[in-house]
Amino acid sequence: MFRRDYEIEDTVRIVNTKQAGMYIKHNIPLVDLFWSRDTLVFVFNREDTKEAYELWCRHELY
Repeated sequence: MFRRDYEIEDTVRIVNTKQAGMYIKHNIPLVDLFWSRDTLVFVFNREDTKEAYELWCRHELY
């Protein structure tokens, strides 16, 4: 289901489920998903999230 062979430095880890959900809604594929310290951690490719992250920071990602 997930690409397990990825370089950590090429990814971003998101623990905010709303942010991760918006990334998924905008067809940014998950690289990995795991449980850590009582929360889900969503892993995305850094390059794939660049535009969505900028929109997220400006509160424009819907």
